[in-house]
Amino acid sequence: LISFERQLSQKSTVGKREPISKRGRKTCVFPWSDADGYIDLVNDRKRFKKEVLTKLPRHLWGHKPGCEGKGGYRMKGFRQNPRKTIMTGGEQRIFPIRFAKCADCGEIFSLLPSFLPREKHFCIDIIGGILRQILLFGQSIRGAFENSALTGRKLKSVRTIMNWIKWAGHFHPAETLIRAGVKSRGYFQEDEGFEKEPNLRTYSVVMVDSESLLVWHMDYVDRVDEETLCGSFEKFAERINFNVCGVTKDKWRASTKALKAVFHQIWIGFCHRHFLKKLWHALSEWRKETGCAHAQVKRAYDKMKKILATANSKTRLGIQIDMERDPAFDHPAVRPVIDELKKTAVHYTVHKRRSGIKKTTSLADNFLKIIKRKLRQAESFRDRNCTAVLFRAIANVRNFVPFMSGAKNSHKSPFMLANGMTYDLPWIQVMNVHNVFLFVE
Repeated sequence: LISFERQLSQKSTVGKREPISKRGRKTCVFPWSDADGYIDLVNDRKRFKKEVLTKLPRHLWGHKPGCEGKGGYRMKGFRQNPRKTIMTGGEQRIFPIRFAKCADCGEIFSLLPSFLPREKHFCIDIIGGILRQILLFGQSIRGAFENSALTGRKLKSVRTIMNWIKWAGHFHPAETLIRAGVKSRGYFQEDEGFEKEPNLRTYSVVMVDSESLLVWHMDYVDRVDEETLCGSFEKFAERINFNVCGVTKDKWRASTKALKAVFHQIWIGFCHRHFLKKLWHALSEWRKETGCAHAQVKRAYDKMKKILATANSKTRLGIQIDMERDPAFDHPAVRPVIDELKKTAVHYTVHKRRSGIKKTTSLADNFLKIIKRKLRQAESFRDRNCTAVLFRAIANVRNFVPFMSGAKNSHKSPFMLANGMTYDLPWIQVMNVHNVFLFVE
């Protein structure tokens, strides 16, 4: 009785279980999407060695210090416990897992086909389908949970889906792309967006590759000023292995100063569409005050649009503006806009000298629409860490999911446009092969 009372008087501590496991460094994922053919493959030793072991993607983790795994692997039997995985349709199937031994350091690794995720009960295609609907389309987490029965096996808890989102958003987009071997020329489109609720605003900072459409930087900040943006851009700079050469952005001064402070000798181009929108608003004010016809507003707008499109230097742009004698450009509502264009003309014409810099920030703007739609649906985003994870998950999934039919690059993902290695696998399996879900540094 005394020992029982002593036991009760002691403080008990319950360890907090992290939703992201740090294990898996000794698991190599190889490209194989055929679950039915996997059983025949894994039971045929010679075939497995020829089709898998000799072509195994390089795995940098789990080796002994100093070993890079260049000597290849040798067969080492089967894992004692096979994987029991719920497949599409709800059936639980058992898959034997082979071992391989590093020829250099002797460490033993599990060889996992790409349709099986590390340490998850569901096959990765089920996980990918639910993440795609939540992160890129309008489905809510509760709706995805209720519809999970359509996969053949309903999830037990909403927490499972929340953990999958944390799973997809664990790494910064730049880290996932570097792991996957993607390179960039260093030209981006940058923009900021925000959503608000009472006494709070959520700002998102995004940088999209101007050529491949890859989202390389996605960050959450609770305010936007030069200091905060410097911190956000430094996060991006720490994770890339190339130089940022140029950025297309709006004319906001704080972000311009932050970019110049973090990325030295960077070329900055200003978005033509942002300027033209501001010009149209000024011309509309001119029309209200003077009562002129809509055709006159349209004519003045088209003149300036043509000047902006054809000028190839700061000097040329200034000369063309001075030569234009339209009365609309002398009105007090319009003149400041024109003067500001002449003052910053070098940024509006830099795309003529640097092919990587584009005239607009349309790619960043289109991606921010996804972010804003999801935030409006969530209605509340006071948890900073969860919001940041959500942003990173949306960016990571967007980079690998192919565009839908009817799009300019239909059936191709930004990862494909960047010449990333897909092995002809579904998008979520491509992420798995490239160790996007291996949570070790």
